[in-house]
Amino acid sequence: MAEIDGKMEELRREIGSLEVQKSVFQTVIRVYDPSFEISPPPSKARQASSRETASGRVTKLLKGKNNRHIVLDVLLRSERPTTTAEIAEKFASEADLGSEAVRLESALTSRFSATLNGLVKQGLVRQVGAIEDGRRHLWEISR
Repeated sequence: MAEIDGKMEELRREIGSLEVQKSVFQTVIRVYDPSFEISPPPSKARQASSRETASGRVTKLLKGKNNRHIVLDVLLRSERPTTTAEIAEKFASEADLGSEAVRLESALTSRFSATLNGLVKQGLVRQVGAIEDGRRHLWEISR
């Protein structure tokens, strides 16, 4: 805790120093170009990462749909154990997302990963190994 508190205090000092530097730059700029207007920092809404935007789009896309049924349906139709990313790709393809599919793939994968974890707890699916990188699990219907 002391280490974290120390780091936070260090960051506060650095922020204070940067605010002073910013103020000095603004003063110098106004001296050389009085008509120059310093724009305000971008709003939080415009700073939203593409991940957040994709997540919001996925939420809208899946609204009114049952994630469990989507995942189970893809696994039932699959001829072999399937990764979460493959489930997301299959859904994106069937939902005809076109060029938007690539942008939403990570958010869909994340959403379906959470769904798979719930299905494991219910005993409906199971992990049956992993891809060579060891991080991507293979899933199948529990039989």
